[in-house]
Order: sequence, then C-alpha cells, then structure tokens
Amino acid sequence: MRFRCCFVLTAVLLMLAGSPSRAQTPTLKVGVPSLSMFTIMFHVAQDKGFFAKEGVNVEINHFESGSILMKALLSRAVDIADVETALVLSAVANNDTDLRVFGSQSQRLHFALYAKNDIKTLQDLYGRVFAISGIGALPHVVILALMDKAKLDADKITLVSVGGTGARLSALVAGKVDSTVGEFSPKIEAEPTLHRLAVVSPELPLYMAQATTTWADTLAAKKDVIEKYQRAMVEATRWAYTHKDEMIEAAQKHIPVSREELSKVYDFYVLAQVWAINGEADRARLVYMQDLGVKLQTQNKAVDVDKLLDLGIYKNVTAKLGTRDYPKTK
Repeated sequence: MRFRCCFVLTAVLLMLAGSPSRAQTPTLKVGVPSLSMFTIMFHVAQDKGFFAKEGVNVEINHFESGSILMKALLSRAVDIADVETALVLSAVANNDTDLRVFGSQSQRLHFALYAKNDIKTLQDLYGRVFAISGIGALPHVVILALMDKAKLDADKITLVSVGGTGARLSALVAGKVDSTVGEFSPKIEAEPTLHRLAVVSPELPLYMAQATTTWADTLAAKKDVIEKYQRAMVEATRWAYTHKDEMIEAAQKHIPVSREELSKVYDFYVLAQVWAINGEADRARLVYMQDLGVKLQTQNKAVDVDKLLDLGIYKNVTAKLGTRDYPKTK
C-alpha cells in the first residue's frame, strides 16, 4: 500500500512538471535605448499581451546611450539588445566578438537634425558644439555620415557626449550645445531660437539605425524563446501601424507628454517607416553600414557580414506571419 501511494504521488508530480500551465515561462533580458517613441514598441508588446500570447517573459532594460547598452550586451548583462548597427559592427571588427544580428525593431532613422537658428548649413557647424550620446554610437556615426556625404570635415566640429535623445535635446534648448540629432520633437519644433536643419532619413536612405543582436551561443541556446520574442514584436508593430488612437494611449502610460505631441511623433514615424513592420534583417543595409564604418574608421576592418547576419529567426517569423507592406501615407 505504501509503495502504491508513493507511485501515485510520483506520477502526479511528473504530470504537474510536464503540464504546460505549470511550466516555467522563459525570460529574456532585453536591452534597449532610452525611453521614447523610438523604444515604446517593447512596452506595447508587453502591455498589450503580445509577449504573454507567445509565452515568453521579457525584462525590458533601458540604457541612456548606445555605448552603455553595447557594454551591457558584451558583458552578458542582457540576453539581446536592440542597439546601433555601427556599434555591433565595431564590436565584431575591433574585438572579434562572436555576435549575431537576427532582425531589427527600428531599422530606419528616426532623427531630425536640430540646430540654433544661425546655423543654416552643415558647414555652419564648423567650430560649433554638437551633442552626441557617445563615441561610435548612433548620433556620432550619423553626423559623421552626413558630413561625409556633404564632403565636409567632421573634425572641425566639437563633439560632446551628453547622453540619450532627451538629454541632448534638453542641452540644445538650454543653449549648452549648438546642434544635435534626436527624436522628432514638437517641443523643439516650437522653440523660437531653434530650427530643424534636416530630416535625416532621406539624406541617408540606406542607413540601418538599429540591429537586434545577441551572442552566437545565446542564439543557439535560446533560439525558440528568441523566435517567440521576435514574433511578438512583429505582431505588436503591425498592431501599432493600424491602431493609432490605441497606440498613442498605450504610449502615454510611459511617455509623459500630451496626446497631441505623441500624435505628431506617431505620424512622423509612420511617414518615415521607422518601426520595422516585418522585423527586417536586411543584408544590403548591413553592407552599407560596414562600408561606412570602414571609411569613417569606426571599425578597423571589414567583417564577414554573412556570418554576422543570421536570417533563421526572420525566415521562421515571416513563414508563420507572412510579410506586410508599410501603410500608405497621404
């Protein structure tokens, strides 16, 4: 009788351990840039239940600058990072780091180039102070790329590391710097002493802003979980493109600005196709970024792009969800 009771108890425990409802939900630590509309999609996916639908817990960690975020990925403080593509290429080229790019959440540039009113052209930046988030991070590489395209000498600009987009724009409003690139900002647009010198995306159409990146061994060990995560992000992004009012309401829970301001930023993002509607992993853009990095010396050598770019997750996600065209704008 005692043996029979033990057998039944063991069987029940095994059944509970194997029950999907009792199984421990896997967790991914995800590193992303500072909180803004650029990174709100991670919170949308979490708040609207897209991660829960896929059965994955996501711990969202914001970092003030791309360079700090990159250090977090390299030290394995996060499992994956949506980080500046230039920093990924630099880490692989300069340190032989075995990383893998498997997609993107924000592929296209979301920046406007803002400056004081007396700065009318890129050449007017000579001798002026330009705010970046860190050496090799997105704002730094963007201004180098813009100056290079205009055949101007970037060494004639004084670069100052200030922090994330909010810190840079605040420094510009306070007059501590003369220019910067940052989020489209209705507040900055309304500042009488400042103006928008350019919308960056049309100037650098192949620029790949962010790359969703992890270590090669992490991708191999957590491939199923990462695929669920990426599928949830794609579904959240598609929902955001077709539910403007609900998207703005969701964003307001995290970004303390008016609905009117968020609406303007949302419209800018839709127009610029900032959020990657298919979680795109684009080889052509990655090659462009590498060529730019080698030319501007932000990476010391070319890397094997086909090794760095792992299309497995992207193919599996699109096989299940299909691909979607970006919405047409008026």
